[in-house]
Amino acid sequence: MPVAKPCASGSSLHSATETAHAVLSSRHSLENISGVRPVTSHETHFRRDSKSSHGFPATRPGTHAQEARELVARAHDHQHRGSVAEACVAFEMAVALIDGAPTSPLHTDLHRWHGALLFDIGSTSEAEALFRRSLETAQFIRYAIGIARAQASLARVAYRRGDLAAAKRQYDDASLNAVASGDHALFARVELDLGMLSALIGDIDDATQRFRLSMRALSEAGDDSGVAWALDNIAQLRLQRGRLDEARGAVSEGLAIADQLGDSHLKQRLSATAAEIACAAGDIDECDAASGRSLSIASSRGDRVGRAQGLRYRARVEARRGATDQAITSLESARALAAQSEDLLLGARVLVEYGDVLASRGEATRAQTAWEQAHAAYARLGMPPEAIAVARRLSPPA
Repeated sequence: MPVAKPCASGSSLHSATETAHAVLSSRHSLENISGVRPVTSHETHFRRDSKSSHGFPATRPGTHAQEARELVARAHDHQHRGSVAEACVAFEMAVALIDGAPTSPLHTDLHRWHGALLFDIGSTSEAEALFRRSLETAQFIRYAIGIARAQASLARVAYRRGDLAAAKRQYDDASLNAVASGDHALFARVELDLGMLSALIGDIDDATQRFRLSMRALSEAGDDSGVAWALDNIAQLRLQRGRLDEARGAVSEGLAIADQLGDSHLKQRLSATAAEIACAAGDIDECDAASGRSLSIASSRGDRVGRAQGLRYRARVEARRGATDQAITSLESARALAAQSEDLLLGARVLVEYGDVLASRGEATRAQTAWEQAHAAYARLGMPPEAIAVARRLSPPA
């Protein structure tokens, strides 16, 4: 199996969803559906009295499983507080402690958790390698929940890179496996991500339905972090529909949860959404303040994606205040960070705004080039609403 470098740099879809919805809404327990036995959370750890699907013990004397679990808890704590380097070290130490032990669910989960940390800061290729290793390990030991979670993680990679067809397929597989495994929280998060995809291509009704389902399921599962992420996506959807007050309300709710959890990544993401709402409302001072908060958190975490988002909103403030030189510098930095993170959508959006600032300075040729590059990216993404907006820039009405 490929080994990822440690912290080097910091259709079937609708029918599958309908099946999953039917299963989750059934009054019968999942144990009675097609003989499926859900895997419970305690089975993701080593136990001396347990047996793997291959007959060998899940742990043995000297494998240091308990110490590894303590390191995982420490890593998650560092991750929530934004201490990414420390979290990476803790994950790597945990992997080293169980190296040589029989392959287990803990191996699978460790690779995925470490990959998720790297993905969140924009180290997409490194994260992908860990997600693939997690999937291979889960398949080897027939760890159903681990398979579903790794599939969902790989779908996020495909989504970021703009391969929406692959993302749909992987989310489809993850959704069905989550239901079969009894992982309602994972199913809800997959629904949330599919809602984001629907919103991206302009299917607002489908996005709204998925967000509502996801919010309800995450709340019932007690997944406060998932609820906060859902609120962020709901805020973006309301912003897209011009319902700014409702968008602000969703962000406020999400930030309250993020503060309670002490989750720096959530705070950064919700602050970025707050900046976008303020900018849409014409409140430049609030956009400046919110983008500053987002950029500060992202910088402290070494988060390329978060920094690119923050710089994009800062550039809007700079441009509206007439500081176009600074806006161009901010957007050039944001574009580089988006490229390093392999985030096609974010890069396209930065290019549109880059072209807008250049056009405002009379640099028509450079603006045209930027818009053409953005239009090509949107065409690949299959985003009619945003692609049409760029096409109008390229061919303005007479």
